[in-house]
Amino acid sequence: MAQAVKMMTNQGSDSGTGGGMGFRPPSFLERPTAWVQDFRKFLHDVRNEMGHVTWPNVPEVRSTTLIVIVTIFFFGAFFFVVDGAFGRLIQMILSKYGRS
Repeated sequence: MAQAVKMMTNQGSDSGTGGGMGFRPPSFLERPTAWVQDFRKFLHDVRNEMGHVTWPNVPEVRSTTLIVIVTIFFFGAFFFVVDGAFGRLIQMILSKYGRS
């Protein structure tokens, strides 16, 4: 019985679910201003998070750039050799079994 009374008293209240008498959609001017406020809050949060970033110094950037360049040349040479080997293998197979 107590649950039924509790449910009946909560039906008319606006509990944030959008079903009460206190709910009203944003008016014509509230939507653009809410968007601007949300965007300003977003920019503020971005600025705060960028303050937490640890930026690398110049020697760290140089060393990691050098590592990237050396790695690119290594993989370029590796794939050049592998491509040549597979190309020759396929040519041998096609020359032996390709034409009768």
